[in-house]
Amino acid sequence: MISTSTSPTLPSPAQSQWMKLGYGMFLHFGPNTFNGVGWGDGKFPASGFHPRKLNPRQWAEAAAEAGMRYAILTTKHHDGFCLWPSAHTGYSVRQSPGAPDVLGAYVEAFRAAGLTPGLYYSLWDLNYPRYEDDAAYADYMKAQMTELLSQYGPICQLWFDGGWDKESPTRSWNYDEALNATVPPAQLKGERWDWPGLYAHIKSLQPDCLVLNNTSSHRPGRVRYFPTDLRSSEHFDFLYREEICEPDTRQVFPDDSGTPRFLPLEYCTSLNPDWFWIEGKFYGHPSVDTICSWYRRARAHQANLLLNVGPNKDGLIPAYHCHYLKEAARVLGSELP
Repeated sequence: MISTSTSPTLPSPAQSQWMKLGYGMFLHFGPNTFNGVGWGDGKFPASGFHPRKLNPRQWAEAAAEAGMRYAILTTKHHDGFCLWPSAHTGYSVRQSPGAPDVLGAYVEAFRAAGLTPGLYYSLWDLNYPRYEDDAAYADYMKAQMTELLSQYGPICQLWFDGGWDKESPTRSWNYDEALNATVPPAQLKGERWDWPGLYAHIKSLQPDCLVLNNTSSHRPGRVRYFPTDLRSSEHFDFLYREEICEPDTRQVFPDDSGTPRFLPLEYCTSLNPDWFWIEGKFYGHPSVDTICSWYRRARAHQANLLLNVGPNKDGLIPAYHCHYLKEAARVLGSELP
């Protein structure tokens, strides 16, 4: 076990090890892939999730050839569908005929390739029947954290998303911050999720698993809730209400008590614009030069780059993504971690 005892203004051993990883693969995969949407509504039948040629070893090979050192898989997106056979919901691969434990296959394949697995988990859930019962839903999330962090070995990072739904008065990611005055201060700190309790539960299971809670594209580099271990900067050169959103690249932030905390940054962006693969979608693919520039910009800020690819309906990363990733690795060469 890596000791996390250190000065709060310096990286912990776990943070230092994560920063050395440098470059990771984001994998958005699930019912949305089959439903052709970016955000599902939790009603798509579990039986519709049936990747015929699922091959996480191909994902790991693509990541290794790209020079990546870690990965993050969407274990549960906003629709609530779980890519592992969770005992706490009726909406998972357990109800998908012929679908394996995708999460189990993922962690096995990436570890075998020498890469470190991490997990994405949406706080928001459009399927769980007691979602609006905050206490019951907090217990549900803790129960699922126990599954994720006790059944699949060491996990380097938990990437949370969807926090706006029980925080913002509009229940939208792009809310107007002026409306915060209408929301109880504790709600803005994650009270409805029991965020401090969830964080403590995670640390009780795996002390060196680093926690990140996405602040959305219009607040890059900010902190959504304390406690946390990492910060996100979603997309590069993002425009919001006709203004450029510049990421906050400081590494030390005061927490809710005013104590300064070292919080490294992770840039994330996507090769396909909808995060999930959508069949027949027309879009311009980022060039090799663009991918290299993203990596260099992240590393110039001592940040990691988490680059998303969406596996297709077969459960494979499309060959065109692999081409660009491999070429970018060739150009970057010794710059890669």
